[in-house]
Amino acid sequence: MFKKFSVYSAICCLFWVIPSLADQLQPEKVATLVLENGARVQLNDDFTWEYVFVKSASEVSGQATKSAALATEEAVEKPAAGSATELSAPSVSLSSAAIAQADLLKSTAKNGVKVSLLSSQWDAQDRLGLNFELVNTGSKNYVQVALAVSLFADSGDLLSKQELKVWQAIFRLPESYLRKGQTRNSDTIWLEGVDKAQWQKQLLTLKITEMDSR
Repeated sequence: MFKKFSVYSAICCLFWVIPSLADQLQPEKVATLVLENGARVQLNDDFTWEYVFVKSASEVSGQATKSAALATEEAVEKPAAGSATELSAPSVSLSSAAIAQADLLKSTAKNGVKVSLLSSQWDAQDRLGLNFELVNTGSKNYVQVALAVSLFADSGDLLSKQELKVWQAIFRLPESYLRKGQTRNSDTIWLEGVDKAQWQKQLLTLKITEMDSR
């Protein structure tokens, strides 16, 4: 009887451990598909999917003015709430299909949270201000959400890539959390060094890089 109880206890522990491990694992690409409208979609092993907006390495190397292959960079440090940290990035370019469907670039989702570009503005110092809408349809309450935001010129060439903390709750203040079922707007996040003349089409891509829940 004691042996059976030990087995059942071990199984129960696995049910608690497996979800927490899954939250720490990053999804891996399973396949890439091309839709009828020309957009490419990446399928992940966690049953999620995402649009692929940048050109492939072969497409980039096939152009005289493009010689760098695609790469992925991680933030070196975490920015404070409402701030931006610029990331080093290789020279990449948006595909023509992505430019033609620019609205698809303005939102991203992960773990039940959808983040979308709400508005943009310029101030007297030519800083670019971005506002985001966050919708939580998941089962957790989030205290922090960070994005990797890539800004592209009207030509499709990368201007800059930055890490933005779009949501930061106050410790032990539950009403400041992004709670399940809520829709909240971020503060205005100001970016410097973006050429206004090259960003008339407002081309960007978003990817959630960090989520902390309570």
